[in-house]
Amino acid sequence: MNTEPKAEVGAAVTSLPRLTYKFKEACAMLGISPMSLRREIQNGRIKTLKKFRHVLIPAGELTKWVEGAR
Repeated sequence: MNTEPKAEVGAAVTSLPRLTYKFKEACAMLGISPMSLRREIQNGRIKTLKKFRHVLIPAGELTKWVEGAR
């Protein structure tokens, strides 16, 4: 009989760093309005991924944008 504790799958997933954020999440993280984020995307300052029905924004793009704003 196996007596090792089972690892919960949900716990493993939540402990990984996020690679992408949805549009509304990115707005909240950056503290800007949806219109401002749309403008930054349209002007090419933030790159996105379009997967399925979602616009996903890579975490690295958000970091670059914040660091570039200094």
